Amino acid sequence: MLTEKKISILVAEDENIIALDIAESIKRLGYKVSGIARTAAEAIDKAGSLKPDLILMDIMLDENSSGIEAAEKIRLLFDIPIIYLTALADKETIKKAKITEPFGYLLKPYEPRSLHSSIEMAVYKHNVYQKLKERTLELEEERLKSDRLLKNILPEVIIKELKENGFIKPRKYKSITILYTDFQGFTKIASQLAPQTLVAELNDIFKNFDAIIENYGLEKIKTIGDSYVVAGGLPLESQDHARKIVHASIDMQNFLKKRSAFSGIDWKMRVGINSGSAIAGVVGKKKFTYDIWGDTVNTAGLIEKLCKSGEINISETTYSLISDFFECEYHESVQILGKTGLKMYYVKNLKSRTI
Repeated sequence: MLTEKKISILVAEDENIIALDIAESIKRLGYKVSGIARTAAEAIDKAGSLKPDLILMDIMLDENSSGIEAAEKIRLLFDIPIIYLTALADKETIKKAKITEPFGYLLKPYEPRSLHSSIEMAVYKHNVYQKLKERTLELEEERLKSDRLLKNILPEVIIKELKENGFIKPRKYKSITILYTDFQGFTKIASQLAPQTLVAELNDIFKNFDAIIENYGLEKIKTIGDSYVVAGGLPLESQDHARKIVHASIDMQNFLKKRSAFSGIDWKMRVGINSGSAIAGVVGKKKFTYDIWGDTVNTAGLIEKLCKSGEINISETTYSLISDFFECEYHESVQILGKTGLKMYYVKNLKSRTI
């Protein structure tokens, strides 16, 4: 029984005799009378200071509709269930009262049995609503956590497509740019560091890389050991993906140089960049991965391996897209199976910061 909790009730009634009669009835039923209020202002004040479990509110306090106004303020400020006391059958007044979402109506003159059942039902309903509200908040919190986790794994437009359709359709892009990075001498450095130190170093570097690529609106695809893979021009296509990738690679190299001055570890990085077509999509059911495939991707990885430490190595395809904006130096042409030759350039200086 709910009465075992000694439910406390505030009586808001402007007629003194009726208020005292209600208070005595409440006590006889085994409830606690937390107080009596005779005006709307007093009802609001005592609702805040006494924090009753329930309020019995005269719908016409002070011979006007201030009982309804008081109930609206109490509902917004304190979330206390209210039962209206009324001798009226006025449809307009009842309509106004419904806006305040009361937990019941009790007609004057009331019967003790009706008073008892109204109180029990109002408190029960309010407890159920409170639990539902708490559960709704918990579910919303879980949804937000899931969304945050998904945003760390998949691009936002891909998440939207997944939610709307339940699946992701693979897509071929005619022109994107891929960036691969790799640290010179990583195996040797890793063997000399404690595991915690190595992970902390990589985490700090990649965290800053994440901020750089986010600044240029690029998409981090994955990290593979000490390799960091980025794409421009997907999932939303753009015309300036190559320029943004090169800008980001310059910022990444500059960050590493500044960091090496105080970190105690001289990280030196190779960068390989290539442009062309590729296929992108999501693989996995329990663990999603947004990935890219194709010759353009494989060639970017090869260009990175053919790069000198500290340099940014780009293919001829990428060079044709960014040569008006960056000073580049041709350095080598290599033979690749199935191709006549792969010309490569080192990015040297920025001609214009305009993106």
